[in-house]
Amino acid sequence: MTSQVNPPQKYGATLSARVAHGAAWIMGAGVVARLIGAVNTIIIARLLAPEDFGIVATATITMQLLQGVSDIGVSQAVVKFRDAGRDDLNTLFTFSFLRGLAIGAALIAAAPLAARFYGDPRLAWAFAGTALVPVLLGALNPRFYEFEREMRFSREFIITIVNRLAGVGVSLAIAIIFRTYWAIIGGMLASALVQTTLSYALRPHAPAFSMKSFRKLIGFSGWLGGVSFMAALNNKLDVPILSRLIGQGGAGAYFLGFQLSEMVAGQIATPLTRALYPGLAEMQGDAARMRQAFLRGVEALGAFAMPAAFGLAFVASDFTGVILGGKWTGAAPVIAWLAPVVGLQALFVATQSYAVALGMTRLVFFRECAFFIIRTPVFIWAVLAHGLMGGVVAAAGTGLLHVALNLALYARAGRARFWEPLWAARRPLGAVAAMAAWFLLVRPGVGAVEGLAPPLRLGADIAAGGVIYCVSLYTLWQAERRPAGIEQAARAALASLAARVIRK
Repeated sequence: MTSQVNPPQKYGATLSARVAHGAAWIMGAGVVARLIGAVNTIIIARLLAPEDFGIVATATITMQLLQGVSDIGVSQAVVKFRDAGRDDLNTLFTFSFLRGLAIGAALIAAAPLAARFYGDPRLAWAFAGTALVPVLLGALNPRFYEFEREMRFSREFIITIVNRLAGVGVSLAIAIIFRTYWAIIGGMLASALVQTTLSYALRPHAPAFSMKSFRKLIGFSGWLGGVSFMAALNNKLDVPILSRLIGQGGAGAYFLGFQLSEMVAGQIATPLTRALYPGLAEMQGDAARMRQAFLRGVEALGAFAMPAAFGLAFVASDFTGVILGGKWTGAAPVIAWLAPVVGLQALFVATQSYAVALGMTRLVFFRECAFFIIRTPVFIWAVLAHGLMGGVVAAAGTGLLHVALNLALYARAGRARFWEPLWAARRPLGAVAAMAAWFLLVRPGVGAVEGLAPPLRLGADIAAGGVIYCVSLYTLWQAERRPAGIEQAARAALASLAARVIRK
């Protein structure tokens, strides 16, 4: 016992620091990329019509459905199989490249059918243009994901920013000159091309076609492919259904509203989850430490991602009017209903990574199957009976079901009590409740704020919500006698930053 190189406490601390460092890199890339993307989305939304977004959304989501159907989890496989050699990488490249070609061919074949089904000839061209994206991404360098396995996310920062800048540049140029939905497709193609090129420039590798590691990888990738297939059905069918039943305009409003709802919470949740998965995979032999690391991640997600999503919901009306313009008022109720649910789901976004790291991918697959069986008929009925708002309410209600399924998945995978993640996020949940009480009960009666011009009212509401949340979170932390947690880490980080500023 005394010869152990990495004692559990020291090892855990080191891993926590690496996860935090990796999350910081991914979050930094995400912040910059999403700021660039947000500016791009706002400008494009003002230049194009909701119908243009609906057309591209239908083609893009069809592509994403096909990608989900055939996803083999290249990055997850490279991270999980820490001894992956050349044969493994070549097999993953072969799978990925053939998959990209197959998806591209399927989209081209479906183009005329989509135009006839939706009664809009523009969809044929949108499908054909979008078909090139999976072909380009299918050629990504699998060795690039070794950076993720090693938790060296600085390279991802580079590739994320450069490919986003390329996509935005092309998108804006086309939109300004031609005012066509091809602006969005052109940006996607430019981004995919740059991403694939940089994956080889930053991690040189000459892949070859091979299937030598087929048996080794199929057991892991097979179930993961099933998970991706069901997740794609759950996440991507809404827009095609809405396009068919209520038209491209309503589908475009739903698409942009849902995209913005996910963007806010995802900006924080995605980096932390991406950084957490390699750490969880590294602790595969120690279930107790894995569970503790996961619960710390839930606490962090609750402290940052959840209030951001709820805050967006409370200012949805002014946000859409001021930022997007009057023609996007239909997106406001989408954000108001879906953003809070996305915020709650953000608490458990790492549950899948936790189960996959434990080798329980099959449980994740069954979770997605159960969700699909319940959600899809409810959503279709709601749209048929009540139009766009029926679909929005159905999506919000069934989103809460997904939260329950994630709690059940955690309990089964970790052999733990289902309520532990909620307890880990108890203080953030309480602070969000205080913020909700302000906006729902007090704020409507504050005439001084209500009488402001929309841009000033939006700024005042954002500031008030942020202050109420932070003060409530700090008060709850003090009430618990300042236990170790995200508040303590944030306080230490602020103190360190202040010390650096004073020294300068």
